[in-house]
Amino acid sequence: MRPSCLLVALLLPPACAPAPAIRDTVPGPSPGVVASVSATSPVLAVEPWTFGGRVGQAMTTPSYRVFTTQRDTPLAHRLPGFMEAALANYATALVPLPPPRRRLDVYVLSNRVEWASLTRDLLGEDRAARYLHIERGGFSDDARAVLFNIGLHDTLSIAAHEGWHQYTQSAFAEPLPAWLDEGLAAWMEGFRWDHQRPDRPVFLPWANVERFDHLRAAWARGETLSLVTLLESRPEDLIRASTNGTLTYYSQVWALAHFLNEGDDARHRDALRRLLLDAAEGRMRRAVQSHLGQRAARSAVMRRTGPEVFMTYFDDDLDAASRRFDAFIERVVATGSKDRIIAGQSPVAP
Repeated sequence: MRPSCLLVALLLPPACAPAPAIRDTVPGPSPGVVASVSATSPVLAVEPWTFGGRVGQAMTTPSYRVFTTQRDTPLAHRLPGFMEAALANYATALVPLPPPRRRLDVYVLSNRVEWASLTRDLLGEDRAARYLHIERGGFSDDARAVLFNIGLHDTLSIAAHEGWHQYTQSAFAEPLPAWLDEGLAAWMEGFRWDHQRPDRPVFLPWANVERFDHLRAAWARGETLSLVTLLESRPEDLIRASTNGTLTYYSQVWALAHFLNEGDDARHRDALRRLLLDAAEGRMRRAVQSHLGQRAARSAVMRRTGPEVFMTYFDDDLDAASRRFDAFIERVVATGSKDRIIAGQSPVAP
């Protein structure tokens, strides 16, 4: 069984300012510098990229710039294609969504020491402090993902999670509420390698044994959060308080994303799609304002927590919704469900 990894995604609005310079770093790839790659590779250019005295590489794809101190490893070879496949999944899995407004930067360092140093360089000491306690995982900030290698599958799962945040930070006109943004980021983590093409990922949102195992354990201990608490929680606060509490939060928002997509005979699926389109196109705040008033709309967008968006799009009756959500979790973690999770299949489907 894979060990738990702490996935951190503190979501911030897209930045208008360019990224700060990084010491000991060769500038990003220049247009038109094309490496010798296979015909099926998404890599358009490869250049040296040096950080902390270690020579790595910067790979440009149609949608990403991937900076890594990994060279000639399975992770380095698979990262560019994985990120392009993940982006295609973000934009099509639930509803057709717009492309990002620019190429997105992904940094994957070889170890945590390099990662911490780069985090300080990119963000400065004060802003970096919120992330430097992370032992396993990574973060996204200003539509950049900053990760370090913790094994092929775990690192790519984190890249898929943080990639969703990068994508929404770049492509969406309005930020999603944290409970949905984190839930969908966890929903995007599940993948398997294609049997016919071993280098091609197949994204299966239920194929997430780590989230399932923690959800089942928290449910058995009676430690799951109520729906209202989940909507009000900020993941950064939970991270500071308790690693176990953080993992419970992420397992529950993962389940909540599934609940909104297929729970109760998919009663909320159309509303979920409408919410994503509204946030992408800048209509979400107006919808909340029309339903609950201007103050509630302002609070929902500014705080990115709370029940306002949920009440506007899914259900005004939070008590009833909470009971249905609890019943959904109980079905998800029921005896015999894990086999379906391992297969990437819905444990609640007929």
